[in-house]
Amino acid sequence: EGGRGDRAAWRRSGRGVGLASRAVPEPCPSRVLKVAAAAAAARAAGVERVAILDWDVHHGNGTQEIFYEDSHVLYASLHADIYPGTGAAAEAGPADAAATGRNVNVMWPDPTRYPAASDGDYRAALDVLLLPIMRAFDPALVLVSAGFDAAAGESFKLALSPALFAHMTQELTRLPAAPPLVVALEGGYHGPSVGACCAAVLRVLLGEEAAPLPHSPPTSRGEKALLAAVRAQAAAWAPHVSEAAARRYLEAERGRGASAVAPPLKRRRCR
Repeated sequence: EGGRGDRAAWRRSGRGVGLASRAVPEPCPSRVLKVAAAAAAARAAGVERVAILDWDVHHGNGTQEIFYEDSHVLYASLHADIYPGTGAAAEAGPADAAATGRNVNVMWPDPTRYPAASDGDYRAALDVLLLPIMRAFDPALVLVSAGFDAAAGESFKLALSPALFAHMTQELTRLPAAPPLVVALEGGYHGPSVGACCAAVLRVLLGEEAAPLPHSPPTSRGEKALLAAVRAQAAAWAPHVSEAAARRYLEAERGRGASAVAPPLKRRRCR
């Protein structure tokens, strides 16, 4: 992984430097301008702590880079191991500094090579990692990089449901201090998918209760990706995040899935 010198060189050159053992392309300008600029403006206006949740299928390398050493901004990303190739779980903020743990990455396996992450994987990440960290961080403002290119119908094969995006939005509205929530539309290339997901999120923002999210157990590779992220964050966020608690949750979810598909018991006929 690239160290602080790599990040400084990346800023000076404006070009890619290895942040995660792979070359990092220039950050997408629209992503920097929309959410990172909003976070920076909020901090300049006196907002003490800003949290960013990025659920676009691509890692927000520009946003991560801008706030990597800022202890007042929490950046959390759920993304696949595709372009731009950054966002490994170990990229958790500078070691031995106040900003450790302020960068949270859950990198799902490349969906073109392995089974794609499911609604259950995302819900598990929310329950055992992201929400506990956000509650402990206690943001005064929450921003969402709302890319819908991981939705069903998109070409990236993750096939997440509009109900999942509604569920994630609703969980953010229920943070203890009820901080203001801003959702910024980003990626998405399949019009019907983007429309359905936008509508689901907007209904929650307008005060409607999200429909219950059908149970979907985490995938085996999704579990591995999530546990890697938990291990990377456990020291910074103990006791709110722990590998033991995550494993108990995942075991319970597997049990729920097994009971849901168990065949009915055959009744013995009395003679």
